[in-house]
Amino acid sequence: MHLRQGMTVSTPGTIDFVAHDPSRDEALLVMVEDRSWGDAGALLPDLQAKLNLYLDYATTAQLTRAHPELAGKRLHIQLRSTEPPGQRELEFLGIVAKQHLGPRGVRLTHRVIGQPHETEITS
Repeated sequence: MHLRQGMTVSTPGTIDFVAHDPSRDEALLVMVEDRSWGDAGALLPDLQAKLNLYLDYATTAQLTRAHPELAGKRLHIQLRSTEPPGQRELEFLGIVAKQHLGPRGVRLTHRVIGQPHETEITS
C-alpha cells in the first residue's frame, strides 16, 4: 500500500493520505488524529470539517483527477488516531456512516495507530 501527502485532522483543508489498498482494491483516504480526544467532544468540529472535505474530494471527482489510477475503485475513508475515539466521537462517526457515507457506498473505519486491526463504523 502506498500513501501520499500528509497532515492531520487539525488541518481541515488538507487530505492527509491517499492510497490504493490492493487487498480490497479500494481507494483509501486516511485522516490522522494525533491529539487526545478528551471527554467533552472538543475535536468534533475539526473531525466534521475533515470528513466533509473528504466526501467532497471524492464526490466531485477531485480524487480521480489527482489520482486517475483510483477511478472506479470503491472508496474507503479511515480515521487513524493515537487513541480510540470516545463515545461522542463514535456516535458522531456512526451517524456520518449511516446517513452520508453508507448510502454512497463509502466504507468508514477507524484504526488506532500501531494496532493491526481496523474497526468498521456502520451506525
